[in-house]
Amino acid sequence: MVDPHTGGPEPPPTNTGENPTSFSVEDFQPRVPIEPLPESRKRTRSDGAFTPVESTGRVTTREVWKLIDSLKLIIHHQTALIESTKTEIEEVKHDQNVLRDQNEKLYEEIRAMRAQIDALPPAPASRTWATVAASSNVAPPQQTDSRPDRDLNCVRISTQRSFVDPADNNNSDRNTFGRYLPTDSANSHIRTALMNAPTTQDAQVAGIGTTKTGYVIRFKDTESAELARNNTEWLNELGNNTKMVKPRFGIVVHRTPTEHFNLESANTHAIEKIMDENSLTGQGFQIEEVAWLKKKDKILGKFASLGIWFDSAEGAERILNNSLLVGQRYISSMERREIKKKRCFRYQSFGHLAWSCKETPRCGHCAGQHERQRCPPGVRARCLDCSGEHTTRDRQCATPASFKPRHPRQC
Repeated sequence: MVDPHTGGPEPPPTNTGENPTSFSVEDFQPRVPIEPLPESRKRTRSDGAFTPVESTGRVTTREVWKLIDSLKLIIHHQTALIESTKTEIEEVKHDQNVLRDQNEKLYEEIRAMRAQIDALPPAPASRTWATVAASSNVAPPQQTDSRPDRDLNCVRISTQRSFVDPADNNNSDRNTFGRYLPTDSANSHIRTALMNAPTTQDAQVAGIGTTKTGYVIRFKDTESAELARNNTEWLNELGNNTKMVKPRFGIVVHRTPTEHFNLESANTHAIEKIMDENSLTGQGFQIEEVAWLKKKDKILGKFASLGIWFDSAEGAERILNNSLLVGQRYISSMERREIKKKRCFRYQSFGHLAWSCKETPRCGHCAGQHERQRCPPGVRARCLDCSGEHTTRDRQCATPASFKPRHPRQC
């Protein structure tokens, strides 16, 4: 064999039966340095468990494929994460668009309301006491509400307290007439007393009602009621200091200044002051009683609701139509005092109050047959008026029960 020319290229090696060429780890390393993979990616699976790869300085084809599969999983996970992020961004953009539309609608509504307010006529000037006094010579309006005929058929009586608690009636002697008797027992006592008195034997009773101080008796006709009023022997038959009660007609005057009246020690003086300031004395009207409408344990504030009871419906109508003057202050916020409009807190019904209730109690929270203070904790609320999931008397009630008086005058 001729020797190669000096300085010429070296001939490529030939396969002479020597050991095959081996590759090192450096041959597979990328040209750009990368961070090493976590240890979990350099493990091989053996019987369902990963085992660390022993570093021998050589990389096999299987390990390369495993590395590629691991990278594919990472890429797939990152792709799913990117898609999820895109979806969330789209939802946020949609919510922003909805909020922008709502804000635009609210802005338009506010502009419309502001335009309506600006278009309202100016409020009239408040009336002063001098204006009211100057117009006092105006003829009063015609009385449109007269006393109903059925009130003429009613007679009210008062009697002494025989039982401290109405619940004691179940265990007490029914032979004694007194307050808070059951309706059938009181009815029997009154009918017997009318029959025993010679002058009232022809009086026919239609029904009996309970009041705070006694009972109201409704007769079948006006003649029977007049017999009972003009002949009081039957009241002696009832005993227990039973007396005839004149009908009273009450009104409630709201936001009355309390500094002008001392009802605890000078009730008569307060009545005279109201009569004089409102020119009631010369009209033949009479005030029977005045009282602050508040709880006994509540402190009297600067303003309070004042109850005024007249001996006639005309006197109450006079104040309702002309308002009330108190210390040269003109007060027009008033209404009739109608017990029938109030609701029993024990039975949740109209027409009577809790102190005289004989019915089975009904809870105002859960509508159960127990009193409100005995309602178990954690019970779901239920309205007695609409069966909704809120307490009775709640302002959220869509159909709250209400009493619609036909001719409420006497109270």
